[in-house]
Amino acid sequence: MNKLLVALHHPATNLVVALILVATSLIEVWESATGHGVKMALGAKEMKVGAYDGVLAYGLVHLLRAIAELVEDVERGVRH
Repeated sequence: MNKLLVALHHPATNLVVALILVATSLIEVWESATGHGVKMALGAKEMKVGAYDGVLAYGLVHLLRAIAELVEDVERGVRH
């Protein structure tokens, strides 16, 4: 669990999540301003990208971080 905490608190993780948030937000702003969506090809299907994708990434990282810290606290409490 310690490795997960280290990875989740690593500056690179924060950088990637921040880049996802900024990129998806800019895509949504562009779509609102121009009326033209930015679509990513995913095989034969298209996927619409928006700020909600960045918020999802942010939420997942923080959820994993909270779970890892909770498990670490419980393990520390069991040892003492």
